[in-house]
Amino acid sequence: MTERGAGADVGATVTVAPREIHDYAYRASRVAGCDPGTAERIAENVTLAEIHHGAAVRAFCETLEAADLLTSAWATAPDALLAAEVAARANGTASATFDPPVPLACIAAALQQSLERGVAAVGIDSGARGDLRLAAVEMHTVDRECGAASGARIAEARRNAHRLGVGVDRLWFSRLEAAAVGFLVAEATLDAVES
Repeated sequence: MTERGAGADVGATVTVAPREIHDYAYRASRVAGCDPGTAERIAENVTLAEIHHGAAVRAFCETLEAADLLTSAWATAPDALLAAEVAARANGTASATFDPPVPLACIAAALQQSLERGVAAVGIDSGARGDLRLAAVEMHTVDRECGAASGARIAEARRNAHRLGVGVDRLWFSRLEAAAVGFLVAEATLDAVES
């Protein structure tokens, strides 16, 4: 992890590997009571959204600090999006509605996976931040070439993130790290296993 920015100034960033974001989001989700599958899905959404949109770590930490993660949009919104994808396959279009609105970050990987399967979201600006709140997502079927072209751009961004790192707000990354600390295995437990 390398620092960018000035001292403890607001908006200072750290450059981290995507795997660090994924690991901390996964562990923080487990600490919050999520099962391994839900924690993995949340971590995928946080990581992809931070790479492509930014502000995903912030959106996730805000939920960790203010709500029950197990019943939050982070755990439930991807399922609503998947239901809309299935409906779009049958009808050509469909929508997923969210009340209250959900952060883009909590469905970012789910949106990408839908696109890879030939169903795209309409009306989400590619420059949108991960903390953008969405009340609804319109879905429609697309041809495989369109999905492949978008997938290639996303794959390139992922390669760059893995090669160069991702700039994350230092304050929010520290909060994510602190939320994940409770999932560490105690050294005494590890010592007991070795004996």
